[in-house]
Amino acid sequence: MIKPTYEFYSQLQQAYDWFNKTLFENALPSCLITVQREKNTLGFFSPLRWSNEGEKNVHEIALNPAYFANSKIVEVFQTLVHEQCHLWQHEFGRPSRSGYHNREWADKMESIGLMPSSTGRPGGDKTGQRMSDYLIKTGQFKQACIELIESGHQFRWADRRIPRSDILNLSQHSVIPLSPDQDGSMLLQPLIPSPESLLSIPMATLIPHFEHHAEQQKAKSKTKYSCPICDVNVWGKPNLHIRCEACSELFISI
Repeated sequence: MIKPTYEFYSQLQQAYDWFNKTLFENALPSCLITVQREKNTLGFFSPLRWSNEGEKNVHEIALNPAYFANSKIVEVFQTLVHEQCHLWQHEFGRPSRSGYHNREWADKMESIGLMPSSTGRPGGDKTGQRMSDYLIKTGQFKQACIELIESGHQFRWADRRIPRSDILNLSQHSVIPLSPDQDGSMLLQPLIPSPESLLSIPMATLIPHFEHHAEQQKAKSKTKYSCPICDVNVWGKPNLHIRCEACSELFISI
């Protein structure tokens, strides 16, 4: 019997343990990983948020599953490691005020292969309240991602409620779209690219027979979209697939 909760969280735990080993020398303590649909947030770190009957306190790392299907797998890993750097700083460094990304955090990110940037691109500020990051092509993080994928790691669950237009846009990423199901759903059958090329492919294309069902709701004439990094808002037709020109993050509907 498939146990989705166990399988999904086991995959997150496996990724956490792998990056702890390869990027942090197994120095990070165990934490509680959660998934939460927090508006305008890819993920967050909350220190000592949980405790048990033995009065053991542990940190929390939360990831937003609403981004998983449309995100590149490397972006999901980036979010996790971004928060692991906050956990590292809480344990071994000196964090600044809540939510602020200071120089110590930025230096740690850079040392493991992720370049902090307020825009998500070269030239952005390395410190600030709201920060993104981008891949250092020769860094440890990229190599750790490739090795993790080569080991057989794969996220086998993703949110199905992504716009149909986004599903159709995935066809450019080595995907064979099959015939629509009776209810109009699209069934996707991925090809098997190289481990390195997997880093830039949206996760929905990596899940065999990923199936999308449109929400049965009254159609809206306009939808508000927001960039989770820059707090820029735009209005447009429902089911648009757009990215912020400033930071390259995917706009989300709110």
